Amino acid sequence: MERRIKIAVIDDHKMVATGLARELAGQPDIEVSRVITDPKEMEALLVDSAPDVLLMDIRMGRYNGIKLTDQIKAEFPEVKIVLMSGYHMGQLAKDSKADGFASKEEPIEVLASTIRKVCFESATVFPSESPFEEKLTETEKEVLRLMGEDLTRKEIAAALYISEKTVANHITAILRKLNVRSRIGAVLKGVELGLVDSSY
Repeated sequence: MERRIKIAVIDDHKMVATGLARELAGQPDIEVSRVITDPKEMEALLVDSAPDVLLMDIRMGRYNGIKLTDQIKAEFPEVKIVLMSGYHMGQLAKDSKADGFASKEEPIEVLASTIRKVCFESATVFPSESPFEEKLTETEKEVLRLMGEDLTRKEIAAALYISEKTVANHITAILRKLNVRSRIGAVLKGVELGLVDSSY
């Protein structure tokens, strides 16, 4: 029998973190050593318990999982890191030093398989593309970025040399494609997808 994989779950939503931990603990070859809801505790975790794999959310309040990944890898290169998100951010995660990406929407069996591949096979596991980003046209992406800067329709129209009516049409298309109901929702989704600067 293969050795058990020692993992730590890091997510600032306690219900999500404990739920994932409970489901993963049901896998015969996975041992959940810690559940962390405050990223500040991670350094002590890495020093004290040395997990094989960190399963970490990408967005945790003021903490960015991608930046944390790069910091952790610099000090603990042997630790495998699988980033998670509720949205399709695989391509963005792939550009980091993470070993894999898992959508929170996937069945637990798929997540467990990703963890095994990363740990036992030293594989990198990422989806081939980001469906949301692919759906937006270049102009729509630019409109979304300007929305992230809190520009009005009139200001966006002036910046892109198009009419306000055209801006309105682009915004309608963006809301539909990102499956959100408001400009704020679109900007938040844009941040998740790496299309909008998170410091807006």
